[in-house]
Amino acid sequence: MRPLSELAEGLGMRYVFAESWAPEYGNAVLSRWPIKRWRVHRIADQSDFRNVLRVTVEVPGAGEVNFHCTHLDHLDESLRMKQVNSILRSADGHHILAGGLNALDSTDYSADRWADIVKYYTEIGKPTPKAEVMRYLKAKRYVDAKDFAGECEAVVVVAKGQDVQGTCKYGTRVDYILASPSCPYNFVPGSYSVVSSKGTSDHHIVKVDITIGGAGTAPQSRIQRVVRMSNGSTKGIWAAR
Repeated sequence: MRPLSELAEGLGMRYVFAESWAPEYGNAVLSRWPIKRWRVHRIADQSDFRNVLRVTVEVPGAGEVNFHCTHLDHLDESLRMKQVNSILRSADGHHILAGGLNALDSTDYSADRWADIVKYYTEIGKPTPKAEVMRYLKAKRYVDAKDFAGECEAVVVVAKGQDVQGTCKYGTRVDYILASPSCPYNFVPGSYSVVSSKGTSDHHIVKVDITIGGAGTAPQSRIQRVVRMSNGSTKGIWAAR
């Protein structure tokens, strides 16, 4: 895909791309280090055009990092639950799960702010927002990079009753970087942030640093290699299929 290949060349990175609902639309992973393996898995069922791109990167001095990139349905929480269930069932080993999950985490918002979100969704004709996907992932003990936040650029106005920077034009957080349970990838405290996409997308860039080695997600006292990861979605949360 030409735009992606040109971007990778300009950054001096390797890349893999998994086409989704149309040519030049899909999930991609770029890496400065060798990509050892990659595969594409359709989620929910074979009729679902969305996919998860699974990539294994060889990080010098640190070993392999498994990175799962996806973009879930933009409207239906029940379908998102099927999709995320499929991703988890087919997962093999520790990994970072990142992408536009298009899901809300109710703990990001006060009761009043949540009521405002529900009202707004109703006004624009969207399904009532739910938080089942993120509750499910948290129950599975996935670790949210947001809990390791530092200072964030004010890319959108943070509404009253919301304690997290939004990642899309609606001001809510729908893009995530998560670590699978008990994995050796540890988020660095203070490194999570949201960076403006400067009008190139209606989503913003989510980034975090991780260390590799050891168990759990507690900060490590020894010196470790830091790997910078970012997720910038290129499609809108409510974009037409």
